[in-house]
Amino acid sequence: MTLSMKPISNRRHQQGVALVTALVMLLILTVLGISAMSTTSLQEKMSGNIQEQTRAFEAAESGVNSILADTGVLNPNATVTKTYTYDSGKSGSASVDSTFREYTPPSRTRTASQIYSAINLQSAHFDLKSTGTTSTSAQSLHHQGIEQIVTK
Repeated sequence: MTLSMKPISNRRHQQGVALVTALVMLLILTVLGISAMSTTSLQEKMSGNIQEQTRAFEAAESGVNSILADTGVLNPNATVTKTYTYDSGKSGSASVDSTFREYTPPSRTRTASQIYSAINLQSAHFDLKSTGTTSTSAQSLHHQGIEQIVTK
């Protein structure tokens, strides 16, 4: 009978250990779950920011293309500023400044038929500065130089 008493006494000392072990495991799993959710949320925010930054860059580049399609924006006497909106402002907007820099002799090529006459023509250099903005206020700045052949 002493043999049967030992397991009974061991059972009395082991009561509640399974509950404590299960609660500790549940706590560890909860902490891991919360950590995974936090990491996922952060990654989602980062990918959204990258997408908005790309939209702002595309709006800035579209602003440069739009100002080059307009007439009278390459003015050597004044800085011209134009604002363009895309998709009624939903896809963003661009504010573009066209600033005259200098006149230089025209660039030349090696082909005789493509040589510009430095006597009658000159190159006007302009700096285009385009700021693209999205609907969430993300911004991107794009600088581009352009050369236009003009008469003297």
